[in-house]
Amino acid sequence: MSRKKIGIRFAEAMVAGSSEPYWTEPEIAIGELDGPVGQAMANLMGQSAGFSRLFALVDGDKMVKPATLMVPKMQLKKMVDVNVFAGPVQAGIAEGVLDAVEAGLIPKARCEDIGIICMVWVHPDLCKEPANIDYNEVYSNNRKAMKLAIEKALKGKPTIKELLAEDRRKPRHFTFDPKTKKWSV
Repeated sequence: MSRKKIGIRFAEAMVAGSSEPYWTEPEIAIGELDGPVGQAMANLMGQSAGFSRLFALVDGDKMVKPATLMVPKMQLKKMVDVNVFAGPVQAGIAEGVLDAVEAGLIPKARCEDIGIICMVWVHPDLCKEPANIDYNEVYSNNRKAMKLAIEKALKGKPTIKELLAEDRRKPRHFTFDPKTKKWSV
């Protein structure tokens, strides 16, 4: 990524967990803070009941760079939902951003100029039994997925050529079983 404007780029990345509630899929918009991403981040800073937005933090008062605003894709109804979202998910997203910087996907010199909006999913079943949550897996999966989402956004993956080259005669969605031809939704 050079000094030229990147404008706004979008991507998502899915990382499978040990069971369905541990799957994660951050969806991101990344771009300059003085462009559409920065404007959207400023607009999103307001709160709405159950859908609190928060910055990705590496620790209690250390916001990750580039600035990353996390937006839940589900309602945070109970305190355990908030604790998971603002704990291992937040830390995993922040470290995934730093992993992308460390890997050279985002140049260190651009970290003050770029912002990321990250919509984040936490499966509702994950928080049904708080004592049984593997918080380390939640953290690890979000970390891996965030770095991958940034890489896909900045490299334009998948390309339209790749998408059109695949066999499109049947659904390719992860909730579709091609053997049984049934959807698991």
